Amino acid sequence: MRIISFVTLFIVLSASLSAQSYQGEAGKAIKGATVNVGAMALDTITDYSNFSGIKTPNKNWKAPDFKTNPDRIIFQEAPSQQKASKPVSREMSPTPTKNFLSLEDNQRSIPPDVNGAAGPNHLMTTLNTEVRIQDKEGNVLMTTALGNFWRPLPGTSGTFDPKILYDPYNDRWIMTTPSGSNVNESKLYIGVSTSSDPMGDWNFYWVDTDASNIAWFDYPSIGFNKKWITVSGNMFGGDYYRTVFVFDKMAAYNGDEDINFTRFSTYEGFTLVPSVTYDNETEDQYLIATGDGNQNGYGYIKKFKLSGELNNPVFEYQGDIGIPEPWSGWGGDYGNFLPQMGSSQLINSVDARMETVIFRNNKLWAVHHVFLPAGDPQRCAVQWWELDTDGVILEHGRIEDQSNTFSFAFPSIAVNANEDVMIGHNVFSSTQYAGAGYSFKAYYDEPNSMRTYYQYKEGEAPYYKTYGGDRNRWGDYSATCVDPENDIDFWALQEFAMIPQGSDTWGTWWAMVKPSFSPVADFTSDETIIPTGESVNFTDLTIGVPSEWQWEFEGGVPSTSSDQNPQNIVYPNEGTFTVTLTASNVLGTDVVTKQQFITVSSSILPEISFSADLEKVCVNQPVSFTDLSLYSPIQWEWQFDPSTVTFINGTDPYSQHPEVEFNEANDYAVTLTATNLNGSSTLTEFDMISAGGYQPWFAEDFEYNGFERNNWEIENPDHSITWELFTIGGNSPGHTAAGVNFRDYMAIGQRDRLISPPFNLEGMTNAYLEFQHAYAQNTAVPATDSLIVYLSADCGETWTRLKAMGEDGSGNFATHEPTTDPFFPQVASDWCGDGWGSECNVINLDAWLGMPNIKIAFETYSFYGNAILIDNVSISQTVGVDQQPAISDVHIFPNPSNGVIHVLVPEKSGIHQVELLNQMGQKLMSKPVNGPGEILLNESSQYAPGIYLILTSGIGKSATHKVIIVR
Repeated sequence: MRIISFVTLFIVLSASLSAQSYQGEAGKAIKGATVNVGAMALDTITDYSNFSGIKTPNKNWKAPDFKTNPDRIIFQEAPSQQKASKPVSREMSPTPTKNFLSLEDNQRSIPPDVNGAAGPNHLMTTLNTEVRIQDKEGNVLMTTALGNFWRPLPGTSGTFDPKILYDPYNDRWIMTTPSGSNVNESKLYIGVSTSSDPMGDWNFYWVDTDASNIAWFDYPSIGFNKKWITVSGNMFGGDYYRTVFVFDKMAAYNGDEDINFTRFSTYEGFTLVPSVTYDNETEDQYLIATGDGNQNGYGYIKKFKLSGELNNPVFEYQGDIGIPEPWSGWGGDYGNFLPQMGSSQLINSVDARMETVIFRNNKLWAVHHVFLPAGDPQRCAVQWWELDTDGVILEHGRIEDQSNTFSFAFPSIAVNANEDVMIGHNVFSSTQYAGAGYSFKAYYDEPNSMRTYYQYKEGEAPYYKTYGGDRNRWGDYSATCVDPENDIDFWALQEFAMIPQGSDTWGTWWAMVKPSFSPVADFTSDETIIPTGESVNFTDLTIGVPSEWQWEFEGGVPSTSSDQNPQNIVYPNEGTFTVTLTASNVLGTDVVTKQQFITVSSSILPEISFSADLEKVCVNQPVSFTDLSLYSPIQWEWQFDPSTVTFINGTDPYSQHPEVEFNEANDYAVTLTATNLNGSSTLTEFDMISAGGYQPWFAEDFEYNGFERNNWEIENPDHSITWELFTIGGNSPGHTAAGVNFRDYMAIGQRDRLISPPFNLEGMTNAYLEFQHAYAQNTAVPATDSLIVYLSADCGETWTRLKAMGEDGSGNFATHEPTTDPFFPQVASDWCGDGWGSECNVINLDAWLGMPNIKIAFETYSFYGNAILIDNVSISQTVGVDQQPAISDVHIFPNPSNGVIHVLVPEKSGIHQVELLNQMGQKLMSKPVNGPGEILLNESSQYAPGIYLILTSGIGKSATHKVIIVR
């Protein structure tokens, strides 16, 4: 596992792990016909038997479990960051603007397999029984049997599991339906409209899902991007796997006679759901599947990716994503789990498979339902995810009732142009009949939250219908989509329990939700405290997409503005002044007034602050300074002591943000004088810049901010696997080391360097480089990986090899016995000097004493072996920092410490003095030792968090010990 240093709240794992790619099979989808759907109206058809048999569920179905391989985890949220248990917002989801009946049960299928989509002017509902087209007021325009819809294609008497989408970028409807639930007849249908009118012409295609007739195709999931229509499914019969068909989208839209597709197969995961891609530029497409919901305290989902050329796509399994909130994958009793009022019969909940995936704004949203608590389910909850394209969890949450009174299931998710989110779902409880609802999250709502659900269609009666099976089927899915007319409004289509019509009956119901965009006014400004006569720039922060703005500036010139972001509002007089913004659009108006928002002073001077991008630099290395001063400075003057500097890139001492080279090896004080309309202020930062580099002692353990804290550089010539940070065990302090994982490095002979910050060895009587390393030879390959250490005396321009290390089978470099397994150190004996194999590294640097601009490089040479790791790199005058102390029995605790440091000195130690040093070797505190006992350092907790050294010394002997202060 690796930890990326800039993400402190999560455990992010191995983006460097190689994705598992699959070999595809090219094929052609056969065009059956171009058909006018409007002519299919069922007005004269009363006998369904030619087009649809009664759908009955498979008996005794149980969801499979797919264990997560720890080596395939790409992101794992830390246990401290649990979010899904967070209560929902008290605010109710918005009420529907419209809602009406879609299709009723014709008593020929359980479940109905509810699906639908919205176009600019129409709604389409596609069920196992029928296809219906309505206008957006609910008026029925066409209804036909599902089999009749596909009538020009072979095998239409066996259709089931339809899915439909609308492509807003090309104004086309896309529909898919399997046919034939046996190995000899299994087919997949694809239909695309030729316009935005679903009553017009459609191009129909079909494919044989398994030419070898070993398995049959079930439960399609459909998505698209700019290049592809992607349909995935689960294969049953003589084999059991998942398949993904990738079709040439534009060829289908153009009505080509036969369209290219690529078929992939995988045993990884179950129900791989391709993304509906709301981005007509992105080249790739993603798929998400549910993984193991309850493994070692975590629940996982699986991430896949399609990339590459139109007719030569690459399909790869990227890995698993986990949260420390496990769930069960089903509810037992053949899935009959969901409660209802008026009946002891439970409604079937199927399993926790993924249902919908949306790609938008370079992010992924996904939804499914899960069973809680893990291991002993008492309720069903809707679980939703928001990920970036690397699999990092941005948000996630659950729609649930922790009292176990209500369950929520069969969700679908949609995301609009503003990143409002709506999840349609069913609502189940022993206190009501099965109903239809949704939950809403506005883009400005609290992260990881979802508003309280709104039930837009209440159930009307109990429901129990099995057609002789063991399962009281419901679902299997639902539909929620964005209205392409404005990319803002939402439509949801859900099942509900109707009043029985001869036998228990289901129905389907549409709801249209118009998110509220009445503005919520807000603003900010670049300054709120200014000198007299200065100007202020204002920025509108109103949410709700306002179209008009009216500003009022008390004391300002001008005093009003209708600009969205007014600039250069001048305040000529001293005082405090109010600012008011009125923001409006067609849905409403909002006013915000900020009293005493602007303070104008005739005496306030600049409050000086500044920073530098580097503080330990080589001589003549550029440094960029940034002025951070407050209160409207308009002039700047920079001074350096000593004055041996050169301003570069067109800057000078009077630039606000100068760029400077330091021309001698020395510590430089930096002074900035800044002036505003009232006068000037000055600030000096002493010893801010160390030109020539760090003056040892220097110690690096990679624990805090990884490579960034001390500005390590990485050279990665092939832009592939390179140096990174790994979570390890066996040494101290902490659990982080730097390394290169050759197990994931498919190239041989590649060199990657980790380059240190500069060091200044002036004033030292001797110098040593020390570091720990860990490595185990991979016996599955004939050669070994190598680690080479270089030194540069000219800041990286030229390099001298100090040491080259490669394992010869004797333990001369390896620290662990040879193994075919991936190796990462876990115990002390896995590291150098403490078990099998190599001693640790001590390299004498006396040849470079007195020289600045020294850099050290650690270079790896790849040969597909195991990871090489280094840690606890130090440069000092004393051999054995933290590794071979001259006085070994001193005990320092606690370490890390959040304040006081205790040094326990044993009897007969010979220690006369204890000193606290910073990493540059500067003495911060010193205490005499008069005998055995406890010495307290940093008693007032006055030193900032960081790494420090404790020097214990006596006559003729000394030792250094690393200690960490945290807060």
